[in-house]
Amino acid sequence: MRTSLIRCLTFLVLANGMCVGQATAPSQASSLNGAIAATRSELTALLGDFVKETSASGLSCAIEPPKLIVQDVPSFGSYDPDTNTLTSPAWQQMGSEEQSLFYRGVGPGAKEADARAEFELGVHHWVFVHELGHWWEACRGMIDRGDHYGFELEADKIAAAYWNEHDPSIISHQQAVFQAIVQNWPNPLPVGQTPDAYFNKNYDTLGPTPAYIWFQAQMCLTAFAQKPLPRFSAALAQVTRN
Repeated sequence: MRTSLIRCLTFLVLANGMCVGQATAPSQASSLNGAIAATRSELTALLGDFVKETSASGLSCAIEPPKLIVQDVPSFGSYDPDTNTLTSPAWQQMGSEEQSLFYRGVGPGAKEADARAEFELGVHHWVFVHELGHWWEACRGMIDRGDHYGFELEADKIAAAYWNEHDPSIISHQQAVFQAIVQNWPNPLPVGQTPDAYFNKNYDTLGPTPAYIWFQAQMCLTAFAQKPLPRFSAALAQVTRN
């Protein structure tokens, strides 16, 4: 699914940077298995808290919590409503080309610990909860029927509300990332057109391109700009069947 900002960055990397299936020495395999187990534990806890919070809101979901798959994917995170699975990678599963995105995000002289910290914030916090927002949309019968902008923005609003209550520093960090993209990258929106209409009309040709990244960043900033940011329960309630 083309459901996250990070997915758009794949135009910068080779088509397949996956480590899965590559030959590894026993010690490397053991290290990778440990990393996968640690990632699974971390994300399972976050998934469980998100689901618990949805239950506490008093709203129901006829769908089971998504099954977690720890695996490298071009999108760095994806929810599949057909299989009710949510996929996210461990740092060690990614190829060097993919990892390099996070080194560049930190800046010159970045060490691996710095790049991994950026990865954790951008992928295992923001993107992961954004994808859980798509799970909640499936729960409430909201389907992407062509309003791609609204579908993505709704997941951003859910993620923003969640982190505003649990750790506002995630929003502050990601806001700076998205502002840098919107301010420093070429603005692809033609004069006189609105972001939602243009994005929906050109959805199939925009991604993966730099323009698609720009629009996703703009959506996230729109979600952050809500004054005040809604409670998590209110953001969940806003999602209705279409």
